[in-house]
Amino acid sequence: MTGIGSGYSSNSVLSAITGGQAAIATSTQELSQDAQAVANPDTENATVPLMSATQSNLLNAAGAEVIQTSNEMLGTLLDVFA
Repeated sequence: MTGIGSGYSSNSVLSAITGGQAAIATSTQELSQDAQAVANPDTENATVPLMSATQSNLLNAAGAEVIQTSNEMLGTLLDVFA
């Protein structure tokens, strides 16, 4: 007989956390580039980097939500199997 957790892989939680961290790292890098573009006095149209900065902020928030949800799922699994 197999247990409830036999189909569960801890790698999926770690993979989700890694994905969230990657999203945050990417958004941070993009936000830095966008800030430099906006601060550059030679930039004729700051609309594009400002819109990109908004998208980077959303990507950062999404990465944080992925990590938070993974942590909550891991906590629930620990409660179930403890």
